[in-house]
Formats: sequence, C-alpha cells, structure tokens
Amino acid sequence: MKEKELLEQMCGYALEMSLKKGAKQARVTAFRDVSNGLTVLNDSLERIQNAVESALMIHLFVEGRFGTCSTNRTDPAGIDKLLDDAIASVRLLAPDNCRTLVPSVLRYEGSPLYSAHRGEIGTAIKKSRVFDCVASVHGKNPSLISVTADYADYRRWVHMVDSAGLNCTSEETWYSLSAECSVRGKGDKRPSDWNYMGGIKPGAIGIGSEAPCRCAVNALERALAKRDPRKTASGKYSVIVENRVASTLLGPVIEAMSGNALQQQNSFLLNKLGERVASPVLTLTDDPHRKGNPGYRLFDSEGMATVKRTIIDAGRLNLYFLNTYYANKMKMNPTISSPSLLLLKGGHGDVASLAGLMKNGIFVTGFNGGNCNTATGDFSYGIEGFFVQDGQIAYPINEMVMTGNMTDLWNQLTAAGNDALTTSSWQIPSLLFESIEFAGI
Repeated sequence: MKEKELLEQMCGYALEMSLKKGAKQARVTAFRDVSNGLTVLNDSLERIQNAVESALMIHLFVEGRFGTCSTNRTDPAGIDKLLDDAIASVRLLAPDNCRTLVPSVLRYEGSPLYSAHRGEIGTAIKKSRVFDCVASVHGKNPSLISVTADYADYRRWVHMVDSAGLNCTSEETWYSLSAECSVRGKGDKRPSDWNYMGGIKPGAIGIGSEAPCRCAVNALERALAKRDPRKTASGKYSVIVENRVASTLLGPVIEAMSGNALQQQNSFLLNKLGERVASPVLTLTDDPHRKGNPGYRLFDSEGMATVKRTIIDAGRLNLYFLNTYYANKMKMNPTISSPSLLLLKGGHGDVASLAGLMKNGIFVTGFNGGNCNTATGDFSYGIEGFFVQDGQIAYPINEMVMTGNMTDLWNQLTAAGNDALTTSSWQIPSLLFESIEFAGI
C-alpha cells in the first residue's frame, strides 16, 4: 500500500477511534512532505538534502475541552495508545466552549485540489541546473568574492477529515532556484545581493529550457551596484519600496488583522472594521483560486472553504482574519484563518516609472533588521538602497533607519507599480510613499 493511501486510511481510523474513546467531536489531518535541496558554493557542491516527513495531527473536543496530539505512527495500536493518553489529558484541562469544528455552511465540500507537477526530476538534472547558475558568474568578474546557489523543491500532500463530515485533500509542489553574490566594495565593505525564481512546475526555474540561467547574473549586477555607498542626511523623504521587500511593510498590517492579535488587544487595527485605515491607493484582495500561483488553495487549516475577498478597499478595512476559535471569542463571524494569495492593486509601471513620479528621494531595496509594535503600529527598520535624483537612480546609500507609524505610512501611499512578483503568495508591487522619516547622518 502506498504511504499516502496508508495515511488516509489511518486518518479515518484515528477519527473513528477518537469518537469511540470519548471525544464528542474530532478533526484529523494527515500530511506528507517530501523535500530536496542542493547548495553550490563557487564551484563546489556544499550540501545535498533529502527529507520525508509524515504525520497525523488530531484535534480532540472532549467534554467542552480541547486538545491536540500528533504522531508519525501508522499502526492501529500506536494510534490507540496515543488517543488514550491524549483524551485523558484533555479531560484535565479547563473548559473552552469557543473551540468548535467549522460550521457546515463554511466548510469545504468540493473535489480534491491538485496543484502539483506530476513528474519527478532526477538528481542529475537538479545538479546541472544549480551548477549552470553558478557558472554563469563564477570567475567572470574580478570583484566577485563568492557566489552561492540553492536549488529546492517540495511536494506536500494533505488529507483532512472531521466528525461533522469534512473530507478534503490537496497536493502541491514548488520548485525554486536562488543565488547570492558577494563582491569587493570600497575599503573593507563586502556588499552582497540575491535573486530568486520559483513556481509550481520545474519549468519556472528553467528546467527543460535551453535559455541560460540569469539568476546569479542578476544577483551579481545588484551586488556590484551597491559598491561605494554614501551616507545621507536625516529628514523626510519620498520613498520607493521595491516589490521584493515590500512585504516587510505589509506584514505588520496583516498581523494586526489576525484573530490572535485582535483578541489579545495587541493590534493597531482593533475596532477599525469599516473605517479608512490607509490611502485610497491601497486596495488589497485575497484571491485564493488563481491556479498556478503560490497561495492557491480551496480550504484552510480547519477545512474552511476559501473565497475571494477584498480585504482593504481603497483604504477602507473590510475584514479580519478569524478562524472559528477567535471568531467565537470575539463574538464575530468566522472568515478565514489567514490570507491565501494576497494581491495589492497596482498600475503605475515599474521602479523607473515610480522614480520619475518621485523625482527625488530614496529607493529601498532591502531592510536590515528592525521591528514593528503590533499594538501601536510604531516601526523602525534599517534600510539599504539608492538615492534618487531628478527621477534617476543616482548612487547607493546605507546606514539609514526608516521610522514611523504603520497607519501614517499607509496613508502616505501615493502610487503602486505593476511589477508584483508571481513567486510569492503576497504579490505586492513596488510602492511609492511620500514624506517618510529617515535617520541618517
């Protein structure tokens, strides 16, 4: 019997025995992850990684109490012993009537989701691709110190059932290739930068294609552009935040919309539903049904069906991310446990177009540490990037800190590009903000 078939069978067995042993309700999730990785440093193979992980996660609702347990055993005796111990332990917990299964009107009841590459990629092909990536720059520029390339893939299978009739399955794959280059800069500076490509099929990273790999080439070009950085005076600047790092600024907003932060009153968006919380430029949609994109899913971790939603509409907050537990705690309707595929509406070209709109200011290409207080929205991030002068990217800058408040920041959003990357489940274009505080020299 194939392992996935065995896991599915044991998933059903665990659900049946949970109820027989005293649970009033139960949900069981079986998953199997297979991952592979290769790392090449300069011209040497540094790492080969292969991993297979399988497990059952069991959620138990016992006499108004809730607990979880997990196991990678697939024999009935092992599952029986685990359930006996787990149910006895759950009975010792304090009652928590906010823990429930997904209501039938919200659970997913469709066909299995298959968003995966059906074939297998041989190790020789993976090795060839990552070595080709490195060879495109290694030994070809005297300023290059080192180049590292990483190949990774994974296949995840999930099967979920509960005692109320939930029965759903998904399988997905992802293939990625990344490169990082370090170069000699001024004095003892060693600037570095990276590039990344990925997709649900191996063709997304060039496997099966004769086209040369530009992943490391692009990383090297970016690293070379950062040599000889200058310091810039403190003050308020217009700022472009590049597409591939803009998620750092959106992350605290999404966290502040989560049930955990809201229920703990640790959110700067508490009691803001229906209110304007950002510039009218910001429209954010969760669109989980876009096939072929990362984040494509038909159900969440509870088995709740996903639907397309406008999270923020022209700056107005429409939704909190609430699973059944936090919805019950807050006496609100469940929505979804977390976003699936976030799309930030754009439309003003790429970074060059935004630089033309900005004229003078700062182009942020990376964040170096920092933090955001989810309760207040106050943030401070170290940045690296370039100064923009007369609409043109002029010279690299460093040793600056971007500070402010998230609500103020997003109300200063004046334009968004149309260059969102499809390699992320948060597809955010480059963003243009005005009058943002920077601490420099």
